[in-house]
Amino acid sequence: MSLLEAAKERVRGLRGVVRVESLEAEDRDAIRGMATKSAAENRGVAEVLSRDAVLCLFKGPEFRPPPEPTILLVDETGRVLGREVLPGEDVAATSPRRVVRLGKDFVIYTDQPSGTQYRFLLPPVPFPELEAIPGLADVVSASPDPPQDDFMKRRFAVPPGGEHASILVGFNLRNP
Repeated sequence: MSLLEAAKERVRGLRGVVRVESLEAEDRDAIRGMATKSAAENRGVAEVLSRDAVLCLFKGPEFRPPPEPTILLVDETGRVLGREVLPGEDVAATSPRRVVRLGKDFVIYTDQPSGTQYRFLLPPVPFPELEAIPGLADVVSASPDPPQDDFMKRRFAVPPGGEHASILVGFNLRNP
C-alpha cells in the first residue's frame, strides 16, 4: 500500500469522517485561486497546498475538535492578541495572560500593548493522526475559506450546506 493510500485509510477510520479524497494539481490550483483575504488571512490553506500530497476530508459534527486554535487575532508584527477557545477549554483559568471573553468561542489578551493594524489569521494546525505514519512528514491541516469549501463539495458531489465541512490535510512524502 502506498503512503498516500495509508494516509487515506487512516483518515477514513476517524470518527466523524464521511469521505476522503486526494486533490489533484488542478484542484490545488483552483483552490489557490479562490483564496480570500477580506475577512482573514488563511495561512493554513497556503501551507497545506505547499505539501507533496493533499487530502480533502469531509466531516460531520462528531469529528474531534482541533488540537490547537484555528483562528487568531494578530497585529502587524504577528503578536497574538486573541484566539479561538477550543471546546471544553477554560482559557481564563489556565492562561498566564489576562483575557477578556468575546462570546463563548474567542478571547482577547489584555495584558500587552498592541500595534495599530489587526487581522484575523487562520494558521496551519497539526493533524496528529497522520504524524505517526512512517514516511509522512510536515503534516498540517486547515479549514478552507467558504468559496474553497463550496468548490470541493461540488467537485466531490458532497451536498452543499453546513451538514458536512471540509478540512484540507497536507503532508510531504519521505522514504519510511
